[in-house]
Amino acid sequence: MSKNVQDPGELAAGWRLLHDDPADGPWNMAVDEAIARAVGDGQAPATLRLYTWSAPTVSLGYLQRTPGGLDLAACRRRAIPLVRRVTGGRAVLHADELTYSVAVPLRGPWRGLSVSDAFAMISRGLIAGLSRLGVKADVGEAGVPRGDGKETGACFLLRRMPAILVGGRKLIGSAQRRWDRSLLQHGSLLLQFDPHLHQAVFPAWPRDDPAVGVTCLQSILGETPHAGDLVSVLAAGWRDAFGVQCVPGELTMAERDVAKDLARIRYGTPAWTFQR
Repeated sequence: MSKNVQDPGELAAGWRLLHDDPADGPWNMAVDEAIARAVGDGQAPATLRLYTWSAPTVSLGYLQRTPGGLDLAACRRRAIPLVRRVTGGRAVLHADELTYSVAVPLRGPWRGLSVSDAFAMISRGLIAGLSRLGVKADVGEAGVPRGDGKETGACFLLRRMPAILVGGRKLIGSAQRRWDRSLLQHGSLLLQFDPHLHQAVFPAWPRDDPAVGVTCLQSILGETPHAGDLVSVLAAGWRDAFGVQCVPGELTMAERDVAKDLARIRYGTPAWTFQR
């Protein structure tokens, strides 16, 4: 991390903690963007949001071309919808996971952070939370490089971006977007991993060792933690890493209204999802 990068605790007196009920793809993506807008406008504090998905869903990266290495027919047969994120990266199959999102204002030292510096800072809180479960994680590059050059399309198979690893295998994959006044980073913490579902959705997913380069909390701990317990340990990780309290809160009415509009006119429309 660059020497001029300060802790989030130095940039915000307190963080808001949101733990949301399972929801569909358009709503989850709309809420993340609505929060980032509110944080950038000074209408909401820096926010750590934790949520799950009401059904298995594939999210595409903002610049990713459709089908992006996906078997769209398999997605239709399995009733797996698609949604396009506002963040970059490649496709993620959201199934047995806890998703996190972090929205911070691009003021003070945050403004000058590179993508990797911001990722490293946010990772400190995530890693501190995981350590409370006895999970020893670190930051590195993981994934499965495809020697034939075929586009896999899957985030969890890519080596190019840093990720949070356990034993050299990817546990959390993340993506980021920044606007003039705010930064949004969200990512998937795998609770369980279904290799057969990933092989069905991503035709180029390895067949000989489908779990290569990937791990999940069930494999690491021998059991799947309850989502509510994970929320508590990740919030505690923010306190351990940065000395800040994550105070439980709710979306404001303004954020909720913006999210409803974004879900309706953007994230829930084929024009947005299949624009590339």
